[in-house]
This record gives sequence, structure tokens and C-alpha cells, in this order.
Amino acid sequence: MSHTLPEQQLRWLTTEARPDAIIQRRYQRARTRAALAALYARVLGRHTALPSLAELLAGKTVRGARTGGLRSVPLARIVASEGRSADFDHRFRPRQTHTWDRWRAIAQALWRGEVLPPVELIEVRGSYAVRDGHHRISAASALGQDAIDAVVTILEV
Repeated sequence: MSHTLPEQQLRWLTTEARPDAIIQRRYQRARTRAALAALYARVLGRHTALPSLAELLAGKTVRGARTGGLRSVPLARIVASEGRSADFDHRFRPRQTHTWDRWRAIAQALWRGEVLPPVELIEVRGSYAVRDGHHRISAASALGQDAIDAVVTILEV
């Protein structure tokens, strides 16, 4: 299960002299959109924070866990984080500048078509929280992927 960049991204790669410049623009655009969304949400009395796994589990009793194996998961169904809620917003756009170096390295690997290790997700009733792989999810989303390979643990609630 490998996800490749959309055809549009591949065309840009051949027409642009510097893929690094494209990656940097994508990161800056994602950070800017995260900041603007947070400002707009504040005005409306809402929030754009990435919910924690604890918030996803609020009011539920965990009865057990089992492995869900390796699968392709739509990025839109990844809605929470086990421990990095402050670094990314609810759409996995970076909120902190310290994410840049790791994000850039991952985006460059994706751009080159490298197969990255699957992310680790926790499934709760069809929604997912990230255990490991926040930067991979963020970069994949910014580069136009719609799904990502993941090793899934299913929580029975």
C-alpha cells in the first residue's frame, strides 16, 4: 500500500526548477492558513485545536484493544492526537515553527516518491487519533494526498 503524489504535483515537479521552494511554500501556506483559521475561530468563539485522544474518548469506557493491522486510512478521518495536539491544528496544518525541519525532510521524501513507514493510529468508532506520524500526515495532506498507510490499534468502547 503506497500512496503517490497526485498527477498535478508531478507536473509541477517537472516545470519548477526547485522542488524545495515548492515544499517551503506549501509549509508556509499551511502555517498561514492555520494561523488565519485560529484567528477567525477566536472571533467566532470556536477553536481549531487538534483534539486529544482523551477528548475523543470523553464519556466512553474503553473495554479493550485489538490490532487492526496495516491499512490505508483517509486523512479526513484522522481527527485527534495522542500527544502532539499543540503542534498541529485540526486539519494537521503546522502551528509551531519547530516542526519545519522534520516536516521538510518528510515532504522531500514524499516528493521523491519514497515509501515512508506507516503512521501509527488508534481507531475509535471509525475515527482515528495519531500515536506516531503527525509530520507525515501533515506533509502528505499539504502535498495533496488523500490517504496514508497506517498500522491501526482499535479501541473497543
